[in-house]
Amino acid sequence: MTAAQHDALEGLIDALADLTRRHRNLTVRLSRESGRPASQVAVLASLARQGECRIADVAEDLLVDPSVVSRHVSPLEQDGSVERRQDPADARAALLRLTPKGQDALTAIRELRRRHLESALTDWSENDVAQLTDVLGTVARFLDATQEVTR
Repeated sequence: MTAAQHDALEGLIDALADLTRRHRNLTVRLSRESGRPASQVAVLASLARQGECRIADVAEDLLVDPSVVSRHVSPLEQDGSVERRQDPADARAALLRLTPKGQDALTAIRELRRRHLESALTDWSENDVAQLTDVLGTVARFLDATQEVTR
């Protein structure tokens, strides 16, 4: 690897770390505005992506231990955002699903996020946003592929 390649990769690492930090800060701000802990929002979003699934599936999606997900699911069940039922394929396991109330909460949070991003990217064209989306998707796929190789 040349010095220029090394410097470019270091710059990419720094930019990704900075983007991650800023996204985390936005998530905290959205959590405050919505009145819902970010961890609960993550569980709702995971269930929206996956559909009905087990706690272990949500944990794998969020890269956390199942006990962490279980702690966040309880208040979501209590407020009616998530329902739990016995897995017909395995009576020892439970399946979780997003309720209409949970979907409405997630939709409201996504709308808050969209407004924040819209404000931040006010001078960007649709094409610029689409190009950035494509580049970030490509980076995510490359990072996923690298992770698969190292397992």
